[in-house]
Amino acid sequence: MRIVFVNLHGNEFLVKTINKILFKQSVALKHKYFLDYLLSRDDVEVCSYINERGLSLSYKTRSRFLQSFRFLEHYFVMKKNGIPRKKIKVLKRENELRHDDLIIMYQLFGHEFDFKKRPDSFIALSQLHFSLDNASVIEQLRPDLMYNESNMQERFAGFNDYFGWFDKQYLVIPFVFAERFKVIKPFAERQNKAVSVGTVTYPLYIIKYYGTQCLQPARKQIYDNAEELKPWVDSFNSDFLADDKPYDVSNSVSPLRKKFNRIHDKFFLGRQKKYYSFDMVEKFNDYKMCVVGEEIVGLPGIGFVEGMASGCAYIGQTVGYYEDYGLKEGVHYIGYDGTLDDLKAKISYYQQPEHQQELETIAKAGCEFVRSHFNGTAAAESLLNHLLEAQQRWLAEHPKH
Repeated sequence: MRIVFVNLHGNEFLVKTINKILFKQSVALKHKYFLDYLLSRDDVEVCSYINERGLSLSYKTRSRFLQSFRFLEHYFVMKKNGIPRKKIKVLKRENELRHDDLIIMYQLFGHEFDFKKRPDSFIALSQLHFSLDNASVIEQLRPDLMYNESNMQERFAGFNDYFGWFDKQYLVIPFVFAERFKVIKPFAERQNKAVSVGTVTYPLYIIKYYGTQCLQPARKQIYDNAEELKPWVDSFNSDFLADDKPYDVSNSVSPLRKKFNRIHDKFFLGRQKKYYSFDMVEKFNDYKMCVVGEEIVGLPGIGFVEGMASGCAYIGQTVGYYEDYGLKEGVHYIGYDGTLDDLKAKISYYQQPEHQQELETIAKAGCEFVRSHFNGTAAAESLLNHLLEAQQRWLAEHPKH
């Protein structure tokens, strides 16, 4: 079977891209586990279709001269990622795509959607880092399946305004913890309180639907009330616009200046240096409990899986997010209603000596569940099986012309 990615070398969720390599930026290879799994299978041929906008450092240009370097960039990036050249088959033209290919694309990367015509193949679209970017070109492409770490079709209030045409399968996949997240310190030796982690960000698109620009209000309230919460929570949250030296996002700044500020901060000042300065694995192992505030659009943060894999009893809002993965409140995690008062009450309850065994039992059950179901191999195998099942249904309904 052939699995085809588009401009694989420019997908920062799968590989360490050239800008990450050259500018030594932090890397979050959230779906690398899936690529690794595919490359490990002898019955899977992994392909990368490199289109005419495949030069990731300048994907907007259609200059033939500049874009002529896109294949060289691909080979350079694969080498830097330790992927042998023979492991990835490069497709250089649209007509090399086949009817029985399974094409996987990512919504966040607009350069992937540059087709002269819609491929006659099954297309699965990942909405990782959900946004409204590229919604119009996605509608033209009409993917056959969408997937994400939450069912945004049901969770996000504005989904139908931008993707109302989509009436096919929406697949929920789990977050996957990196292998470095593990239990290091015995539960009894940890601090008897919670640690809170995660970044607070402010995308404009949510204001219309939620009346706020804050994507993670649960993190924001902990960040803003860190001193008050000291007896119960140690906050290591980072506010993207308050920490370090943020670029000016106000309307008073010209578009050209705003773009320069973004580039300057991204490549030369860095972002959230304080937040990325500590070891997250050690931080989780210092505490018996952890909180990773959810996104208002319907997504938990990946930190909840990382904290549970490190042996913390996770505290999350009882809004149904975690049940989508098979977790149960009071068994695998501690539920609260999203208010600071209830957060304090729940932590205070489990801080009591007579409830320490109950707390440890929840932490252990959550850790075992996550390590069994949210590891890279299990999650990748499940995802591939679901994609292949959906593709087989599509092939039956769309015989080759």
